[in-house]
Amino acid sequence: MKTSELTGPRPMEVLKVGEQLLNVVVEHEIFRRIRSAALDLMHSMRVVRCPGGILVQAESGMGKSLLLELIQRDVQTKAVSERHEACLRIGLDSAVDTRALAESVMLALGYPSLPSRPNLVAMNHLVKVGFEKRKPWALLIDEMQHVCEGNKDITARAVTDWLKVRMDAFNTPVIGAGTHVLERLPVINPQFTSRASANFVIYPFAFDDAWRQLLAAFTQAMSASVDLSEINKAGCRPLHVATGGNMRALKKVLAYACMHAATQERRVVTMDSLALALLEAKGQIAEQANPFVSARKERS
Repeated sequence: MKTSELTGPRPMEVLKVGEQLLNVVVEHEIFRRIRSAALDLMHSMRVVRCPGGILVQAESGMGKSLLLELIQRDVQTKAVSERHEACLRIGLDSAVDTRALAESVMLALGYPSLPSRPNLVAMNHLVKVGFEKRKPWALLIDEMQHVCEGNKDITARAVTDWLKVRMDAFNTPVIGAGTHVLERLPVINPQFTSRASANFVIYPFAFDDAWRQLLAAFTQAMSASVDLSEINKAGCRPLHVATGGNMRALKKVLAYACMHAATQERRVVTMDSLALALLEAKGQIAEQANPFVSARKERS
């Protein structure tokens, strides 16, 4: 497979096929379990005063951000129908500390800007006012691994103490998602994790029936645009080898394959288009390292 075989700039209608694939949401079993647990926790805590939370661990690309978005949509639907405020959602970065966390929560609460001379005490007061006024169902935290990444246990303890105080004061659950670095939190701050005590891990897909069901769901979702049926046939195992069962990697390869198929008259994803898609998704790799090429040679 040569780099020169890859297509140049694509027409808008072809790009939209790739976008359609990337927007496909396949809610597998662990997603359903976490969403159900989150909604149950939020409903329970609106009646029973018992601080709680959920921590979700997954490697990059396994859908943590999407999961939080789906939970937020679930809550928004309930909130509108029951005249309650929806949940707050923030994302953290490597510079997180108690001040940065307070700023993020303030912005999520709807404050248009920070005070002219912000200090943590003043910010905490505004957060208190915001929580009392809006009564959010939950605080959703994306990229929560930044709290405890690296050699900053003291900062991590302070940040989780800040969260713990708000969980206690407002009976608001914290639902945090991050990489497996979150495993360190029980050692850093057991008081926080005794509250956020529900833990879930999203693993990469194994090569089993769940993987085949996942590919079948993508095939069905894209049936009006391209024929993806090859991924549940000869492409099934090579796709797993190429992506390691990682959802983001899978979507990237399938998006390129669908765009390639959309330029063909029959609009069928083939082993050739999957091989090209892997080159576009991962860059110039050796032909013998491309499992779609290897599988095609074995069949011929």
